[in-house]
Amino acid sequence: MPRIPTLADVNAARQRLRGIALHTPLEPSAELTQATGAADVRLKREEVQPTGAFKTRGAHNKVSVVAQERPEAALVTASSGNHGIAVATAAIRHGMRLTVLVGRSVSPAKLERLRALETSRITVELIGNDTDDAEAEARRRDDAGHAIYIPPYNDAEVIAGQATVGVEILEDWPEADAIVVPIGGGGLIAGIGLWAKAVKPGLRLIGVQPAASPPMYGYFETGSVDPMPIAPTLAEGVAGNIERDSITWKLCRKLVDEVVLVEEDAIADAMRWALEVPHLLLEGSAVLGIAALLGGVADVGGRNVAIVITGRNVSPEALRAILA
Repeated sequence: MPRIPTLADVNAARQRLRGIALHTPLEPSAELTQATGAADVRLKREEVQPTGAFKTRGAHNKVSVVAQERPEAALVTASSGNHGIAVATAAIRHGMRLTVLVGRSVSPAKLERLRALETSRITVELIGNDTDDAEAEARRRDDAGHAIYIPPYNDAEVIAGQATVGVEILEDWPEADAIVVPIGGGGLIAGIGLWAKAVKPGLRLIGVQPAASPPMYGYFETGSVDPMPIAPTLAEGVAGNIERDSITWKLCRKLVDEVVLVEEDAIADAMRWALEVPHLLLEGSAVLGIAALLGGVADVGGRNVAIVITGRNVSPEALRAILA
């Protein structure tokens, strides 16, 4: 099992990410504030990162560490898209060889963007049906010594990189007392919680998953880390099971106050709301926090709430579905 990240890891990540990851805006949303009964709601806009998603933080932090320790090593990663894009960008920056393994359920838009990054040193392979299959193959190659696996969430340096989102939120808005975060593998919310709960122990940390892919919610309800059935979802960027040995299970149990679910209709409504009100084109996984607040499933009454908006790499198919 990977080691647990520390606050020192987060501070080190922040130094490595200077000049690479943007310090993204935290923008007030009068409309969400009015609609939810919160004292103030603000959007942490990670979709403005150069790669279109927050994943650039964890990926660049991890690849930077590996590049310093083993610059000649080959890398492998598995991704539903955004993590693969971020790792490829980091590998190019450090001149490292990388294979990106992608499940065949990846959105065409994300696959096209990955393919655009291919070079003589960066290759993309379609493996299995979904992210679970791709992650299993990446682990196998790592275990066989063929390449170093850059995981999307189950890693101390990756989580420390994602934690810098929380650092920025509380630097920019010390009054924030609730943060709402989408959950896939749990790396983002674990990192944010690691920092935020140390700086502000009373802060409420709420995770959101699609009802179609609820492994962390299931763990909070039953304590089981067994794989669950995963259905198609507009939030395909967070879809999939979580590795049994992932450090995010226990980190989330310790740091996260609540995990809530949102249905597909609510995700579609939130994507449309983002288009129509703040005029943001966002992927389904990015609007889970908005969906939770608009649907009333997250208790944020009277609080200063930061919603993490995770990415903008929406597929044309998803866009057509919500506009039909």
